Amino acid sequence: MSAPTYVSTDHSGNPAFNDRVTTEFLTAPAVQEATMTRGGVAIKTLFNLAVLIAAGAWGWASATDPVSEDIGSGYANVTVTIPGGFWLASFAAFFVGIMCSINPRRAAVLGVVYAALEGYVLGAISAMFEAQTEGIVSAAILSTVCVFVVSWLVYALGIIKPTQKLAFGVTAAIGGLCLLYFFVFIVSLFDWGWLYSDSFRTIGLVVTVISIILAALSLTLDFGSINAGVEAGAPKFMEWYSAYGLMVTLIWLYLLMLRLLAVLSRNR
Repeated sequence: MSAPTYVSTDHSGNPAFNDRVTTEFLTAPAVQEATMTRGGVAIKTLFNLAVLIAAGAWGWASATDPVSEDIGSGYANVTVTIPGGFWLASFAAFFVGIMCSINPRRAAVLGVVYAALEGYVLGAISAMFEAQTEGIVSAAILSTVCVFVVSWLVYALGIIKPTQKLAFGVTAAIGGLCLLYFFVFIVSLFDWGWLYSDSFRTIGLVVTVISIILAALSLTLDFGSINAGVEAGAPKFMEWYSAYGLMVTLIWLYLLMLRLLAVLSRNR
């Protein structure tokens, strides 16, 4: 049996690590310059996450308002609403993410801006979920960290190889999920009540679990792309872009965890 083929620097399941980026930037530069390291990627990822958390606290505070009278402990004492800048920050984050993917050299600035915008949005979303199910945000954060650690261990121990076939499968599955979400959106325009039915909750639970598995596999592919860039001697600025790419997957994974825990809490 032939040895497995590892994912090359021009394949990844994460759209941030698309073919153009990995082919053009996750390779050795023509002129010798400082190159990316795993430690550099780790430090910059932690910095971006710190920015995201700080902005998340701002978004959380913007979404919650204390009620006029004390009616007991817990979230009965606050009103949770969508803050005024929520949609502006959402569209701005999408635009900045595209700009960062187009020009990875600007990831040191755009990646941080993206983290701040997404943090604000996630903070508001998290406050809304927490208002419905107390403790769900802490559980989602812990679950996200656990999946990240397990994905890294699976990659580091070579249990799952980041091969080209795996990258193709994950990318195709994510594309299928996007089509499914679009189909659900179209159906909801004609039958909104179906979204709250028991059958849809069951389907939603299965789809969310599958999405979490895909996110974990996407993390494994991200690690493979980063490792390939380090071994190829990719330029130093790719540390910032790699940190941005990891953050994209982690945000997706966190939202999936919130969704899964919310569905499970409603089914109890």
